[in-house]
Amino acid sequence: MLTRELINNSALMRFRLGVVLIWLGVLTWMPFIVLRITGEKPSLFMFLPFHLIGVIGGSRVRSLARRELGLAAPKKDVWRSIGHAMIFLGILVWLPYFYMKLVVHQSVDVMNFLPFHLTGILGGIGFLLLSYWINQRER
Repeated sequence: MLTRELINNSALMRFRLGVVLIWLGVLTWMPFIVLRITGEKPSLFMFLPFHLIGVIGGSRVRSLARRELGLAAPKKDVWRSIGHAMIFLGILVWLPYFYMKLVVHQSVDVMNFLPFHLTGILGGIGFLLLSYWINQRER
């Protein structure tokens, strides 16, 4: 019994760590935004690795901890599908940016792509929350 409780506490701590990592990955952009507001032009590539490590790493840690805790996967419905599709499209927005920047070596402003990225990501998260809310009401 004590061993199972320790495992659950450990998994719960990893779940919380995953959430913290996701937030740190998202908040990585705060210095970038502040520098842009002050007129600087910081390189996206200085911040992107930290963002990706936090968001992707945190979501993987959280997912593994959820599985270890024995929590059921969220119920699949149309709202979750729309949410995941929007997030996927929000990420795909960066393909033309990186193609123009790295392959064609064209000068590209990140701010032309960021609104579309955020619309996809935040809109997708909104649909995931809607799905969660609907599923909670059905219980």
